[in-house]
Amino acid sequence: MIGSRTWRLGELPEQANIAKVLGNYLIACAIQSLGEAVSVAEAAGADPGQFVELLASTLFPGPVYSGYGSMIARRTYQPAGFTTTLGRKDLHLALDAAAGQAVPLPFGELLRDVFDQAIADGRAADDWAAIAERQPR
Repeated sequence: MIGSRTWRLGELPEQANIAKVLGNYLIACAIQSLGEAVSVAEAAGADPGQFVELLASTLFPGPVYSGYGSMIARRTYQPAGFTTTLGRKDLHLALDAAAGQAVPLPFGELLRDVFDQAIADGRAADDWAAIAERQPR
């Protein structure tokens, strides 16, 4: 849970906003990498659900890998907790914030294309974990 305590990141409200936007950016990066890893594991004959359970129980405990990984393994993106459209919006906010600080986000630029294509494929209202479907499986 991200709201279990108060984190003082600076004096300006914008500093709290950037933490939220960058947190969502990192979740989007994790979803994309999960989709890629599940695709490879599945292509190699591994059970995708068991693979995700292994990751979420050992290397990456927590709600991002267990929750989104489970959606990806099952290929179930409804009901949406956070839509692909909202994920794309937050990704753009992160890219804009980075540009404002003259800091590149190379993965963010790649994710922009992934989100745009997922929305073009009709996944706008699906949970943003649906970006994993851009991977061949």
